[in-house]
Amino acid sequence: MTYSATMHALDHQDPRDIRRRSGDAHAPRLAANRELSFRPEEFFVGRTVGGGAVRNPFGRIVRRCYITTEGRSSAGLGSIQFQETFAYDDGELDVWRWAMTAGRDGHYVAAEESAGSGISGQHRDGDYVLEFRRPQGKAQGLIAPHFATRFTLLAPDMAMKHVRISVLGAPVATLSAVHRRVDD
Repeated sequence: MTYSATMHALDHQDPRDIRRRSGDAHAPRLAANRELSFRPEEFFVGRTVGGGAVRNPFGRIVRRCYITTEGRSSAGLGSIQFQETFAYDDGELDVWRWAMTAGRDGHYVAAEESAGSGISGQHRDGDYVLEFRRPQGKAQGLIAPHFATRFTLLAPDMAMKHVRISVLGAPVATLSAVHRRVDD
């Protein structure tokens, strides 16, 4: 069964059935968390750590990464700034520097140092979703990779990120990752 088919099946099961079969004491809490909504302006203030895997279009893992974020709120500006660092298992270090402002209607305006400004994000079904192009190496302009990103809050201190990466509409990779908030 594929990952998406598994998740679809789990989404449509009665949480009490999962608890009965697994004997997991955390199942009631997980069912109650279905109402969680990802708010980047809250989640990325402070520090997060996590990890992820990059897959090629055929589903094969081609890289793994360790991810950290460090963020701060600018209450006077109503925005947050945070740095997201990806340390890949092949030695590459990729740093993304974000600034983001929340709107009143669930929409966000974001900027990233390499991708530029005017990135629009929004809430969909409790998730935070944004799409943008970001130059990577020689892939600039029209051939810059397109990132379609979705954050899902799994628990108050943990989020899942899924990114579809394409070039000229053709899928080239996906990134699946988890971020966990940590206290310093």
